Amino acid sequence: MDDFHVTSPNDGTHWIRPVSASAETWWQKNNMSKFVVDNNEEHYIVMSKDGRNICEQIRKTNMSISD
Repeated sequence: MDDFHVTSPNDGTHWIRPVSASAETWWQKNNMSKFVVDNNEEHYIVMSKDGRNICEQIRKTNMSISD
């Protein structure tokens, strides 16, 4: 199972969903909510420039990302 699901609807945003418990813990611990501009039922919505940075940080922790 992947830790995060990330998608981009090509509107200048990335939609990020922590899937695993460790991903949710990492998201909260690293205060990633400060980048959230909106959310829906399943995903945090961030600007694409921030989404790229967040994905880089996720990869550095060896957590997995699916799209």
